[in-house]
Amino acid sequence: MIIECPECGAKNQIPQTPQSGKRYRCGKCHAEITLLEAVDTPIVKAEIHKTAETPTLATENTSGQGKLAVVPHKIKGWNWGACLLGVIWGAGNNVWWSLLIFIPYFNFVWFFVMGVKGSEWAWKSKRWDSIEHFKRTQKKWRDWGIGITAISFLIGFIIALS
Repeated sequence: MIIECPECGAKNQIPQTPQSGKRYRCGKCHAEITLLEAVDTPIVKAEIHKTAETPTLATENTSGQGKLAVVPHKIKGWNWGACLLGVIWGAGNNVWWSLLIFIPYFNFVWFFVMGVKGSEWAWKSKRWDSIEHFKRTQKKWRDWGIGITAISFLIGFIIALS
């Protein structure tokens, strides 16, 4: 069962059967949350409390779970691989939004959107072993993107000089 933090929106895995009135602490923002009702829904409603000593919920690896995936704060930020490699990066990370790059004129904006949202989309679209695994893989995409872009500019410069 998953409890959604009303403070930050993080989805936290509940280790046992949920009970109304039971208190937990969000694994992301550490706000204390109390279950309002115990129901058989995938996400349980909760409210915030600012006091008491409650254990922090362990945030689990939710990568590859689509909209239910909780994107760790550590991986948010600019993604050079997504920005520079576009569709190639998208296919490798199961991010099919990257296909929008083929829309004329819109594609200039879409490169920036992919740079901003790429890490989040990749986390939600593909199963990763850990945050470290995700970062290592995205670093390789970044390196390839920078390398291919640099070589392309170099070739273009040489052709322009000819």
